[in-house]
Amino acid sequence: MQINMTFRQLEAFAALARTLNFSEAAKAINISQPALSSAISKLEELVNSPLFNRTTRSVSLTPVGEELLKISVQLLNDFDVSLARINDLIDGKWGKLSIAAVPSLAGTFLPEILNQFQQAYPGVSIYVRDALSEASIDSLKLGQVALALGPSKAMDDELSQRELFTDHLVLVCPSDHDLAKFKTVTWSKLQPYRLVSLTSTSNVRLIMEAEYLQHGTKFQPSFEVEHASTLIGFIVNKLGIGVLPASLVPLLNASNLTTVDLVNPEIIRSICCIRLKSRSLTPAALKFMEICEQYAKEYRTAGKLRH
Repeated sequence: MQINMTFRQLEAFAALARTLNFSEAAKAINISQPALSSAISKLEELVNSPLFNRTTRSVSLTPVGEELLKISVQLLNDFDVSLARINDLIDGKWGKLSIAAVPSLAGTFLPEILNQFQQAYPGVSIYVRDALSEASIDSLKLGQVALALGPSKAMDDELSQRELFTDHLVLVCPSDHDLAKFKTVTWSKLQPYRLVSLTSTSNVRLIMEAEYLQHGTKFQPSFEVEHASTLIGFIVNKLGIGVLPASLVPLLNASNLTTVDLVNPEIIRSICCIRLKSRSLTPAALKFMEICEQYAKEYRTAGKLRH
């Protein structure tokens, strides 16, 4: 036989078992005394047995009531734990969060954000995919990640893009290179030198190709590599010079490298937290976005990031 008890009936039973007083039990769970009595009576009908011994002077548990109390306490405790877990989910304190980030952010901006986020929300399991801009957007559209950090993507109505800061491109070269003595260099000055470039799917590569075309020259790098760390290694070993986002500069720990600002034109990229308009975000993802925006705001104020 299946017994369909309600949460309210179990709550009323547990309150009365704890206080052994109808008036106090009713107050404890914020219902009227008649409602409490009704709940207990219906529960006794369901189990087909008295749960309390009642006299004019006292109330006590019957043997069946004592056994039911053990079970009901466990059920109510489990409910409280589950309710707390639901509240934590709503507050973004647990769950899963998947993020894609372009390499220039995956090695600098993102780790500092994750450090803050994990301290505030240690119960959230995080997956990070470091990928070039187009691959990051593809992951977003395929539902593999909830958010993407990268340069803004023009003319895409599927995306909601919230700017965090702006980034600019810089020349990276050995400190004894011909161009290292300048504070700024124009794009045209790069043309006589060997270049190390990221692959053709890189956002930076596409910008460089466009700039070379503006100057009537086809972009032909001496080396093409997949990762910024490889590009830096090639430059360290004087296999060429390269162009990278300024946000990667903190990773240039090699002692003989320097950076020079590129001008005419200066390329400014809007770095955004990107999501799909059609997909709602989990509370954890919303909390992550809040921390991204706050972190970017603090660093813009300190002059470490551009507005």
